[in-house]
Parts: sequence; C-alpha cells; structure tokens
Amino acid sequence: MKYILLFLLIISCQKQKTEIPVKKNDSIVTYSFNKVLVGKAKIDIQNSFKKSVDDIVFIGDSKTEGFNLQETFNNLHIKNRGMGGDTTGDVLSRIHFVTSGKPKKIFLEIGVNDFGANSSVKKTFENLKRICEKVEKESPSTKVYVQSLLPTTLESKRLNEKINVYNRLLKSYCNVKGLTYIDLNPNFLSGNELNKKYTVDGIHLNAEGYKLWAILLKSYI
Repeated sequence: MKYILLFLLIISCQKQKTEIPVKKNDSIVTYSFNKVLVGKAKIDIQNSFKKSVDDIVFIGDSKTEGFNLQETFNNLHIKNRGMGGDTTGDVLSRIHFVTSGKPKKIFLEIGVNDFGANSSVKKTFENLKRICEKVEKESPSTKVYVQSLLPTTLESKRLNEKINVYNRLLKSYCNVKGLTYIDLNPNFLSGNELNKKYTVDGIHLNAEGYKLWAILLKSYI
C-alpha cells in the first residue's frame, strides 16, 4: 500500500511541475543583431538625404546617436550621424560619407567603445588623428570640433584611466592642429567618475545628461 501511495505522490509532483506555465519571450530584442548590416542600412538612408555646405554634422557612438540634436537646438542643418557600438575604426571607415557633403562643421565624439574592447590608447588616438586628417584633406573648409570622452562609473574596468590619458592627447593634438577641443568632463564629474545623476547605466546619458551636454555645446553650434 505504501508503495502505491509513493507512486501516486511522484506522479502528482511531476504533473504539477509540467503544468507550471512557461511564458514565451517574443521580444524583438532577443533576435540577433547584425551590426554591419544595420550600419550599412543607416548609412544608405543618410546618403539618400540631400547634403549641404551649411550642414553641422555630429558623428560618434551611441551617446551621439541618442542625442536629439535638431530638436534640442531647433536647427534643421544639424545632422546626427552617431551609431551605437561604433569605434574610431568604424568612424574612420565611414567619415568619407560625411566629408563628401563638405559640411560647415563636424563634431566628433568617439573612442569609449575602443577601450571597452581593450584597444590601446595609442591605437585609438592614432585612428582619431587619421579621422581628422581625412576631414582636412577631403573637406578643408570644414571646422572640426573634438569633444572629450565622458567619464564612466565603471571603475572596475579601468576605463576612466584610459579616457583621461586619451583626453589629454586629444587636447594637445587640437592645440597643435588648430582644432577646437571641447572639454565636457569637468561638468559631468563627481569625484573621479561620471556623476550618477546624468547616466542610466554608468556610460549612457539620461535626459539630464543630454540637457547639460546641450548647454555646453550651445556656443559652438
């Protein structure tokens, strides 16, 4: 009798286990993301638009991509060419799409993804110089603004150490080349890190962060 009761108990437990509903995850974000294909699609769309010598082009990574520039500055000449995940190498490979329009101004913000992928400061800086050199060669009338890389709260990854060295190199290079260097960092710092009031995850900015960035850029637009 006791074996029969034990058998029934096991069957009951198994039945209860199989009857637990499993929610299927149909979220689109679970699908694979092909950065190359998505990037090409974005570039194709951007190049379908008319280019003008009055354009003010912002090029960079996800922080630039997430910046609602035209609405912020109420200026239709501003073109956002930021792409999430981009490195200096990525920008170098697509900067000719920007220079072909001979824009009035180019604002650069790029490099943190290089460091996230363990690229050296030297290699990242060399790419940045090559970007600026291509702009100078292909669109000599364009005024270039190099923005400092913002700090992060991810000290465990030692990103800020690289960012600080990189920013010092950027400033020195801009002074030598006669480019405009925009040092955003003092306004975003809390101690030696990105102030948490301006970020959603330690790297990307929230609404308050973008408002501050806009204030710091206003005189250059």
